[in-house]
Amino acid sequence: MTDDQLALPFDSSPELLPGPVPHLRAEIARVWALPLGEHVEIAFRPAFPLAGINGILELRSSPDLPWNPRRPLDLRIAPCDFTSRDIDHWKLL
Repeated sequence: MTDDQLALPFDSSPELLPGPVPHLRAEIARVWALPLGEHVEIAFRPAFPLAGINGILELRSSPDLPWNPRRPLDLRIAPCDFTSRDIDHWKLL
């Protein structure tokens, strides 16, 4: 192989990227006051197309630094994507 060629391991299976580090997810949950990783029931604000949903609240993407809880947090309860601003209230199940 020459110096300008790249070796690609086609025989290996793809690796999945790890999710948020647990302590980082816990810190994001604390800053935004949301139960990330927990089974919840979400009631959405009236402008959102759904009235509510329940399931595991997941972080869809990491917030930008520096963290500002006044900025929306991208969230998901599969298969529904939403932001923290879409939530009217929530409760743990």
